[in-house]
Amino acid sequence: MTVKVSIIIPVYNAGVYIERPINSLLKQSMPQDEFEVIFVDDGSTDDSAERLKTIADNTENFRVFSMPNSGWPGRPRNVGVANARGEYIHFLDQDDALGPKALQVMYERAQKNNSDIVVGKVKGNMRGPIRLFRESADSVGPEFAELYETLTPHKMFRRQFLLDNDINFQEGRCRLEDQMFLAKAYPLAKSITIVGDVVCYDWSKRDDGSNNSKTRTEPGDYYPWLAKTAQIVKASTSPGPVRDAFLTRNYRVEVLRNTSTQGFLKGDPFSMGHYEAARKVAVEEYSDSVREGLPPLWRFRAELLEADRVEDLRKVAERYRDTVSEVEFSGPVRWRRGVLVAPFRARLRYQDGATVKVRKLGDGYGLDLAVVQGIDGGPEWSFKDIENRAVVDFQLRQRNKAQAWFPEVEYKLAVAADGTVEITGTVSIDPDTAACGGRLPKGLYDVHVNVQLLGIERMARIEGGPVSELLPCGGERSQRLNIQAAPYWTRDGRLALDIGGNMHPVPDKSRESQPAWRKIAKKVKRVLSS
Repeated sequence: MTVKVSIIIPVYNAGVYIERPINSLLKQSMPQDEFEVIFVDDGSTDDSAERLKTIADNTENFRVFSMPNSGWPGRPRNVGVANARGEYIHFLDQDDALGPKALQVMYERAQKNNSDIVVGKVKGNMRGPIRLFRESADSVGPEFAELYETLTPHKMFRRQFLLDNDINFQEGRCRLEDQMFLAKAYPLAKSITIVGDVVCYDWSKRDDGSNNSKTRTEPGDYYPWLAKTAQIVKASTSPGPVRDAFLTRNYRVEVLRNTSTQGFLKGDPFSMGHYEAARKVAVEEYSDSVREGLPPLWRFRAELLEADRVEDLRKVAERYRDTVSEVEFSGPVRWRRGVLVAPFRARLRYQDGATVKVRKLGDGYGLDLAVVQGIDGGPEWSFKDIENRAVVDFQLRQRNKAQAWFPEVEYKLAVAADGTVEITGTVSIDPDTAACGGRLPKGLYDVHVNVQLLGIERMARIEGGPVSELLPCGGERSQRLNIQAAPYWTRDGRLALDIGGNMHPVPDKSRESQPAWRKIAKKVKRVLSS
């Protein structure tokens, strides 16, 4: 039978942690004879080689290759690709796992869409939810900017696509080998599929901490590789949106983060070394169009960075770094035909409670004087793209599952008379469709809100209110589908949603008279407080 997928796992001193990916592969819904697993042992000094040999001797679709230690996963992955027999390649790390339906779902969608790359939904305890997976997409191109939220290789690639385009990993000890790989792959892909409705990859932080770096990264060991990544992107693309999407992400994440760290603010020599190295890459490798793609405050900071205005950068960072987001319901929260509907307002506040504002300046806006006052050119600096990366995402995070779903949100940005910037809108949580078009799995969900304005990104939570304001979902629709969805306030003021729990359904508020509803509210309040 033709091998559909080859899973490639570089291994170095994995110990017992290798059992996690192995167990996930043995539980795949895709039949075992339709995929193969290639372990490439990179000169392990523990018992990993023996463990791998034992499992391969007893599992027909598992193969093991051994090689002298190369010091990094790039060469083992290349060896795996060279020896793979599958139509598609999927890279998996030695301490991570695949979801039980990952291979089947990703392969079927790759076949349906003639995909060069399939990006599967990720979960895990090493990072927050990724907005890219708020919905599935059959086929997008490399100009789809949200692709660049995920620059790890833990995806499915058509093997012939990699071979035809000479796409491989940097070998030996290096940094950003994953980004360099995708700097070649993303721009050349004609069809990229996004799987948002099925968890495909599970990142896990090891309890011994050994999948995190234990030593400080020296600037000289990191930023030359960032420069090389930019050079690969430019070699793989023409000037335009694809190039700028990749490089804008790297400018924002890899460069500008060095201008707001505690070490930078204190003038720590090690942090200043990172600042200088990052600034050198910014000046030498990033074009004006990359900087212009940044949201307003980040663009202003980029200009200060490139002009080497260290003290001004510190002032800006100090003034906005304690900013928090504030999200509140701006109207009644109610069920409408089985959908929880909540109007909201979102804004940013400084530590002293003042809201983040802008000023009308010519035909555009000026940054808040609270941030730019006393900085040469700051009060006069203007922008028009106030909506650049202005986003509100509600996230339903299932407890003990390390995964999140993104309910439907409609919103718009507005500037109040006093200059306060806020996003107003409505979030609609349909238990039948909130899991990327599917029904939310039974469980308890915390509701988180991610707010981005002017380049400032902060996670918020809905502040609580009387429990009688939120009632279980009812009505004919939810009863027919045997769904119960009870929202309530936790003791520390968080909004939570209980799907399929022990709450008793009650009629939809929109179908009840107000006096009857008040009686039901009191009854439910007694149930919740008991």
